[in-house]
Amino acid sequence: MDMPRVEICIPDQFLFSMEKTVGISDLNYAKHLDSVAMLQILNEARLQFLAHLGFSEANVFGLGVVVADQAIDFRSESFSGDRLLINVGVDDFNRYGFDISFEVTNGALETVVCQAKIGVVFFDFDQHLIAEVPAALLDLLNRREEKVA
Repeated sequence: MDMPRVEICIPDQFLFSMEKTVGISDLNYAKHLDSVAMLQILNEARLQFLAHLGFSEANVFGLGVVVADQAIDFRSESFSGDRLLINVGVDDFNRYGFDISFEVTNGALETVVCQAKIGVVFFDFDQHLIAEVPAALLDLLNRREEKVA
C-alpha cells in the first residue's frame, strides 16, 4: 500500500528570500537536518518575510496572524555547514488567510531540500475573532508581485 504524500503548490514567483547555515544543534541522531529544526527555520523565514513587508505576526494592519496548518515535503538531506536558501511566496488566498509557501534549496548543490507551506489566518485578538485578510495587504502583495514579474 502506497502512503499518501503531501502535495505542496509552489507559487510562480517568490517575494522574499533568506539564507541559513545548518548548525550542529539543527541535526538529529542520523546527523542530518532534523524535521523540527526545519519547522523552526521555516517559521523564522515567515517572521522575516512579515518584517520585510513592515509587519509582525502580532500586527498586520491591526490584526494578528495565526498559523492554521503546516506541511513539509522533504526532498533531500541536509547536513551541518550546508548553506540553505529559503525562498518565500504567497498563494491559495481565501477570505480569512492564505498560504505562505517555501522552497528550500542547498546553495552549493543546487538541490531542493524541501517544499513547504504554512497556512495563516487573520485574527482580531481584542475581539477573539477570526478576521478577513486586510484589503490593504492584498494590494501590497499584488504590487510586490508585479515588481517581481
